[in-house]
Amino acid sequence: MAGRVLPTRDNDRIAWSMNFEAEFPAVSGTLGFTNPEQTALLQDSAAMRHAIMFAQAGAAFSKASTAFKNGMLGGVGENQNTPDQPVFTPPPVPPAQVDAGIIERLSNAMNTAKLSPGYTEAIGEMLMIATTPGAPPNLDDAKPTGTTTSLTGSIVRIDWKKGRFDGIYIDSQRNDETLWTRLDFDMRSPYEDARPPSQPGKPEERRYRLRYFMDNQAVGLNSDVLAAITQP
Repeated sequence: MAGRVLPTRDNDRIAWSMNFEAEFPAVSGTLGFTNPEQTALLQDSAAMRHAIMFAQAGAAFSKASTAFKNGMLGGVGENQNTPDQPVFTPPPVPPAQVDAGIIERLSNAMNTAKLSPGYTEAIGEMLMIATTPGAPPNLDDAKPTGTTTSLTGSIVRIDWKKGRFDGIYIDSQRNDETLWTRLDFDMRSPYEDARPPSQPGKPEERRYRLRYFMDNQAVGLNSDVLAAITQP
């Protein structure tokens, strides 16, 4: 099986693809690739970046939609404005449609490049394939940790550690609820739960559990339960 030469995290793959499309044409012939092979690999790279950015735009739109829903359902009070409805803005369409299996094709091509007589360490560094990326985090045992802080206005801040993951899913319970409800997701600490209280002007207990995700897939274990009492 070919060695892993492409990054494993989405943002790193975006950076890799942009660099690849800028640098590969100048060295593809030296590495033994034909013009049609070069074109196909550049199209794969652009399609990979588009797929990742499309998913990220969708995730951001989902987060904005949740904030819009919470703002509308919470009503309009002092110092509150009716929120604007978010608009989904997709990334630019790639120049060509390609088949599924992009990572495998690009990885195989870059491993082939490293075996080419024309390959040098300088070319490897130029294409960001000179060294194998570090091992991915343990996905089975990964368990988020965090703390809660009660702020005025019934806001609870959750500080959490990201590590090498893309973000966390946040589930919640309030007061005497026994079922967990998916509250939101977050990609950068801290997260603020700004929902209005279930009873206006009253403090309430909120409990949270966190779970890491990578590439929009939940991984690892749920965190220990984090609790807070809100301050109206």
